[in-house]
Amino acid sequence: MKRLVISFLTLLLLLTSCNSKKSDFGKFFIDKTLRINLIHTGNDTEESFKAKYIYDDGPWYGRTRYLVNPYHLGDYYYELRDVESDQVIYSDGVSTYFSQWQKTLEAKIVKKSFNESIRIPYPEKDARLIMYRIDSLDVMHQVWEYVIDRRAKVLIEPPIYHNNRIVRLLDSGDPKKKVDIVILGDGYGYDETQTFDADAMHFYKSMFQFEPYKSRKSDFNIHAIQIASENGRNPFKTSDGIFGHDRYVLTPDEWPFRELATQSPYDYVVILVNTDKNCGGSLYNNYITTAIHSQPDDYVINHEMGHHIAGVADEYYLGDDAQPIDSVLFLHDYEEIINKVLDLYTK
Repeated sequence: MKRLVISFLTLLLLLTSCNSKKSDFGKFFIDKTLRINLIHTGNDTEESFKAKYIYDDGPWYGRTRYLVNPYHLGDYYYELRDVESDQVIYSDGVSTYFSQWQKTLEAKIVKKSFNESIRIPYPEKDARLIMYRIDSLDVMHQVWEYVIDRRAKVLIEPPIYHNNRIVRLLDSGDPKKKVDIVILGDGYGYDETQTFDADAMHFYKSMFQFEPYKSRKSDFNIHAIQIASENGRNPFKTSDGIFGHDRYVLTPDEWPFRELATQSPYDYVVILVNTDKNCGGSLYNNYITTAIHSQPDDYVINHEMGHHIAGVADEYYLGDDAQPIDSVLFLHDYEEIINKVLDLYTK
């Protein structure tokens, strides 16, 4: 049985038994964000990471109370450890384009590199960033380590400033205490402002039709950024037909959307693809894509956000008429997992 089912069973135990400790953010971190741009290289049996650039991404708007994520979701889990004490001061999980590509036939033939990014709070002292790969039995294997040397200031690139139009769809309060979602427009031309606004509003209204988001609306901030492009070109290099799936849309390069998303506080990224084709995709704790104005209903939005926020299985039960395909998840379990993850940001 796939790791997705095993992960769910493990998570249920965590949900009932784990008491994540609240942390003192100011003790370990400066109120800034480090965005580490990585080059992830490998094939079906091996992989390596290289830190290419480290950016000052502005103030830190992520978790400040529960800095250590107790839920080992996704394909990778990374820890930030204080060099002096070896204490874990921050951790999180993520799934990547590489982790899905590695399962393809192409990965058996060639070695490829993909641009990825992770964002962490700026450590007060020297810290070690350790990346683990989580295998099919939920065992973590260290695959990379990098020391953030506070004295090597030349490594830290200055913030990149942009001046795109930002639409504030929902402001519920201090982003440090809320779940912040940024919506990015991909492939909307300069003359398609009204189309982008309508699509962003469609996503916003659709998301809060469903639980647990509906009951927790006041826990969210949602901002939309129109990345206007000439001739409707997609600045984020998204494409459909990914890995042979006609309607599956992802981008192999995270750097462009990370750079532009930083114009707004965010924990989660939604990329609206300007196409009439019914398509979308998602990677846990990374981003989702969706062609909002071509969706036949709003189910896909909720479905992809479940992948993004809580790493739920590839296909999961979400309604009286739906059928579970590759998971033991059911509606009440799905909502419980989402709520537990959201609590890390808001409690």
